[in-house]
This record gives sequence, C-alpha cells and structure tokens, in this order.
Amino acid sequence: LRRQRQMCIRDRNDPSCGTYGFMIAAHHYLTEKYDVYKLSEAENEFLVNEAFSGGELVKDTHRLALMNAFLHGLKGNIMQGDSLSSEGEKMKNFDIVLANPPFGTKKGGERPTRTDLSFPTSNKQLNFLQSIYRSLHTRGGARAAVVLPDNVLFEDGDGQNIRKDLMEKCNL
Repeated sequence: LRRQRQMCIRDRNDPSCGTYGFMIAAHHYLTEKYDVYKLSEAENEFLVNEAFSGGELVKDTHRLALMNAFLHGLKGNIMQGDSLSSEGEKMKNFDIVLANPPFGTKKGGERPTRTDLSFPTSNKQLNFLQSIYRSLHTRGGARAAVVLPDNVLFEDGDGQNIRKDLMEKCNL
C-alpha cells in the first residue's frame, strides 16, 4: 500500500503534451496496476486533479488536450503556451516527465526565449531535453522518459555539449 501511495501521489508532466495522450496512458497504467480504491480521499483527489499536467503551444490542440483529459476523468493543469519561452520556466519540480517533443527547428531558426537553458539552440528537441531536465525536482529520484530522433545527442556542437552536460548531471 505504501508503494502504491508513493506512485500515485507524484507529479507528472509533459511539456509538449499534444492531445495529452502520454498523461492519459500514465493515468490508465496507474489505475490498472494499483488499487486506487485504497487511496485516501485526498490522495485520490490529487491523482485526478493535480498528478498530471502538461503544456501545449497550439491553441486547437490545447483544446483537444483539455477535452481528452475531461473525457478520461482527469482535471490536471494543461498550460496553453510555449514551453520553450519564459512561461515554460514555471513548469518545475516534477517527479516524472514523459514527453515526445516536436522534432525539427524553431520557425525561422529562432532560439528559445527561456533564460535557464545552458545551450540555447534552434533545435527544438535539444531545447526540450534541457527544459525537461530543468523541470525535474532536485530531491532525488526524479525521472524522465523522452522520445527523441536517432542520434540527436550525438550531433556535433550543441548536441555534443548537451549530452556531456546531461551525462555529468544525470544517471542516463
């Protein structure tokens, strides 16, 4: 029961949530694996209302994410905005981050407007990777699972620098 409570009362986030599929799948996994009926009322409220959050840039996709969360009984905070801007800096202290960030470069080769990235680049997936690292809490035990294109961390320049930085700071 203790492990069940620990798994259910963690903060999860997807900074590029799209239609919120990863968060819904994570919630479904938890409710299938653990007996949520043994949770206290406060723990169950947290699981439904706060345990899952996300961010989505595209307005219509954000609306779909809200609808999808509602249809699956979730009421988590889904921010409408750019996770690679200063708005994204507010997304932090998460236990778990699950993400499939958009690939490619920012429009017109723009760089992110976040001020906390060590290696700002026009490569979106590298920026998301850095912002995901920054969004994890520092108490220990925080985890992230991120879908990236093959060899993105083995590119020369920023990819190499970010890989080296993460290898020094994280257990990859």
